[in-house]
Amino acid sequence: MVLVVIIMSTTIYFWVTPTFLSARTTDTSNVAYQEHFQTISGSFASFVSSIPENVLSSPGRISPYTTCNGVTISSPTANNIYVPVNGVCRITANVGGVYVDQNGNLTVTGATINGDFYSDLGLIVSLNNVHVTGWTELNNVGTVSLVNSFLNTSGNMSHCTDACGSAIYEGGRGIFTMINTTVTGQVETEVSHYATITGNHITGRFEMESADFGQVQNNWIGGVLDMDQNGVVAISGNTVVGNALYGTNGWCGTAYNTIQGTTSGTCVGNLSLDILNTGAIPVKLVQVYVSNAPMSGGLSWSLASGKQVQCGALLAATCTSLPIIIPVGEMARITFAWTPPSASNYALPWNYIYFTFVSRYENYVDGYLYFTLGLGLQIESRLTNRICPPCT
Repeated sequence: MVLVVIIMSTTIYFWVTPTFLSARTTDTSNVAYQEHFQTISGSFASFVSSIPENVLSSPGRISPYTTCNGVTISSPTANNIYVPVNGVCRITANVGGVYVDQNGNLTVTGATINGDFYSDLGLIVSLNNVHVTGWTELNNVGTVSLVNSFLNTSGNMSHCTDACGSAIYEGGRGIFTMINTTVTGQVETEVSHYATITGNHITGRFEMESADFGQVQNNWIGGVLDMDQNGVVAISGNTVVGNALYGTNGWCGTAYNTIQGTTSGTCVGNLSLDILNTGAIPVKLVQVYVSNAPMSGGLSWSLASGKQVQCGALLAATCTSLPIIIPVGEMARITFAWTPPSASNYALPWNYIYFTFVSRYENYVDGYLYFTLGLGLQIESRLTNRICPPCT
């Protein structure tokens, strides 16, 4: 493994300025209207980069073969299929093994690939409701989509990558999506730009390594869960029969997983936010919500000026509990842990974090922290309805 120097241009965050609103209040002294505060800056997954990993090369064309370019194979054949350079092929009937060459475009629907399935430098590979009896190896493919499919149905455990028992190896800086797919054996995905793995049944080990962004949600994994050298990963709602291994991921959030084995390493994703008191009275923030749910992780805060803060009955340089008390003209620097919402509360792909801070007078600020361009859309529109107070 080679450790790369992290450069400012690889920063993985984008800040959208949230809006301050004054809510209705029953305070007859109008003190709530003397309170005003605003967000100045915020980030998450700051200066995070994945660590590169070498990508394998497949065995190549499966001979003898029939070339498929500009046609649809709609009648069953025992022939192996070759999609040539820049070729376009559609398969809707059972075939032999398949190889997709550079910039090739393959779509397979409702068929069985009776053999191995390879691609090197393919443009698009899409499988929907497909059975692959052999091994799948997809290297440096631009976009891979595996939906409602069945991989390695023969149960051949002889293929070895990082570990033996491989059913599929996928590597390269493309987009990798695997949804509601049953895999007999190990799944290994490496160096993806954006990997979404959700709702799958994997009998063996699952490894995600060196992805820029990875989302692993609602999977059943019969072996080890191995997450290492990734940039940003969110892991939620999974059942893991084996151990969970969290390595040197740049930013990692996890929740609602059932790990039947042991867990090694840590997976904690922090958010940072600066809030400035621009009003006439001290601000006391008493509630924090993330994705419209009460914050469940830890929190720490201090004043940007370096002055001591009021932490309960004591004065301290840093406080790790609510309320957050910001004197007039001061700015609080807040760091808090993010817990992925339960699976039913957020859609795929997961591109942003929504937060809300509520004061004692039920004034509040809210806003979004987005992934940077390339890892998520910089959407200016509001994706979550304002429901504060009381943010429930």
